[in-house]
Amino acid sequence: MATTTDQILIVKHLLEATLMGGVLFLALMIDRLHHYIRELRIRRKSMEAIKKQGPGFEDGKSNGSDKVKALEEEVTTMKAKLKHLKSDLESKTKEMDAAEANAVALRKQSEGFLLEYDRLLEENQNLRNQLESLDQSLSHSGSKKNT
Repeated sequence: MATTTDQILIVKHLLEATLMGGVLFLALMIDRLHHYIRELRIRRKSMEAIKKQGPGFEDGKSNGSDKVKALEEEVTTMKAKLKHLKSDLESKTKEMDAAEANAVALRKQSEGFLLEYDRLLEENQNLRNQLESLDQSLSHSGSKKNT
């Protein structure tokens, strides 16, 4: 069993711990408030700078509408350029596809020509061999007749 002195010490420690927790909580809250106040000051300064940069915004609304009209015209011209570029892209793509198809056809034709060339070379060599054998047989038969 705890004596009254022990109970008083436990209560004292509990109160100290509660006080420390409260102080830590308040310190955290003060830090956050300080952070938010600093952020608020920065935002106010940036708002004042924006107001100084655009004083004509409140006074002359026509000046702003002129800018809007100019920007709308620029958007319109950019859209027209984009449409023109898209059509150019489509035509160039079609040209490229046709060129690729032509290249494939030429490649196939070239392969066919190479095969035909190889066949003709082989046939030419066969004909030369036949001609050479005929020449040899004729030269043999001609030399036999002379003797």
